[in-house]
Amino acid sequence: MFFPDGYVINKFGWPIFLSPFFAIINNPEMIDLMNIQRMVSVLISVLTLIPLYYLIKYFFKKEIGIVAASLFIFNPKIIENSLLGISDPLFVFFITLSIMFVFVKDSKYYFISYIIAGFGFIVRQEGILILIPLIVSFIIKKDFKIKKIAKLAIGLIIFCVIAFSADFALTSDMNMSIFDTVVYAAQISEQEMIINTENQLEKTASMSENMGEFIKNGIFNYSKYLVWVLMPNLILFSIFSFIVFKKRISSNKIIILIFFIILSLTSLYAYGKGIQEVRYLFILIPIITLFSGYGINQIYSKIGKNVLMLIIPIVISSAFFLVILENDEGFNSYNSANQMESFEDAKKVVKFAKGINNYDGGTLVKVAIIQEKWPELVPYGENRKISLDIKKFVTEEHENIEEFISKNYKKGLTHLVIYQKNNSDYLNSIYNNEQKYPYLEKVYDSKRIAEEKRVKIFHINYIEFEKKYNLNY
Repeated sequence: MFFPDGYVINKFGWPIFLSPFFAIINNPEMIDLMNIQRMVSVLISVLTLIPLYYLIKYFFKKEIGIVAASLFIFNPKIIENSLLGISDPLFVFFITLSIMFVFVKDSKYYFISYIIAGFGFIVRQEGILILIPLIVSFIIKKDFKIKKIAKLAIGLIIFCVIAFSADFALTSDMNMSIFDTVVYAAQISEQEMIINTENQLEKTASMSENMGEFIKNGIFNYSKYLVWVLMPNLILFSIFSFIVFKKRISSNKIIILIFFIILSLTSLYAYGKGIQEVRYLFILIPIITLFSGYGINQIYSKIGKNVLMLIIPIVISSAFFLVILENDEGFNSYNSANQMESFEDAKKVVKFAKGINNYDGGTLVKVAIIQEKWPELVPYGENRKISLDIKKFVTEEHENIEEFISKNYKKGLTHLVIYQKNNSDYLNSIYNNEQKYPYLEKVYDSKRIAEEKRVKIFHINYIEFEKKYNLNY
């Protein structure tokens, strides 16, 4: 089993994990392979219940462990993310398993935490941060017997062997190191961040010169997205747990708190840079689920084993929340029906265009290009990024369609992709009054029943455009 030369990236743990499944199925169809990814991803999320349950059971009774674990598996964001078929579930599984082995009663298995952490590091390089709480937890336990120190050393050595073996495999394929992401993140002075200007346009700025803005964005977005990712059940149980939580300090509480703080650093860093992704917070959900056990334990003390009945409202409220997301396009970024329609639109764009305006759903153009060329691989350009045949041009920077076309004609703009609602008013005008633009030739109209999802693709006739505005290209 071999990877195509030059296509391996530093976060290649997920492709390695998937490769045996692809080899067993032996189906070259791209859609079938994507479905296998999704099924494996869902399976991993379900399997995460096992280490999570045993972790919670170390602190509470088994009934509380069952209810608390249900908060994880029925979390709407976990469900949605699992269906995407990406690396997050595998990373969360490895980190949860690694934390679990810190608390297993038989300490001879403690070193396994480092082995699992090594695999997590290959999946996503921010996994290296877990070494900090793993080592600190050993120090806090103050169990400095020679045998246990030896097991700690063995664990660290195996982690390094896994990491450097992966690095060797990567550098032998291409001029890239698995540690590049870690080194780059540490070079704060060289970082850039995204900030909003007065007219709400985004631009990049130096992080070192805008450290105050970086910290403010990090804390604000971290808090905002953390509340969002815990909706609807975990937020309620977390608040209740905080109210009933006994503030008595113990070594185990300190260890869990350190895990939470250290694993939060990646999301704080990303949000400070202006990256708007909830997925950075998924790694915290198992820890917050554990913390929710305190609230469930309080309920258990009142109603006993009937606490298992809480699973019913948890399932119902999560399902209801998913239905709301499915019907609310303003919040729903994972709506499968919308994505399928956008993907069909992208396949049309690929057939017609060489250069287009940026539009919602335009990220699927890359997928459409890959599918069209499959099984031939799309060539990669600089920094090993896939080199697309279609260029995209930003519309928000221009006042009107004439300026947009004039500025981007020589750069490769050939077509416009327009919905009823777009990111520029002048595109909305074209959608509603296409007859006023004789230099725009409509080459595709989806004519969907739902008008707001209808898409029109126009070819720009530069001969007519030149005549209308007396331009000479």
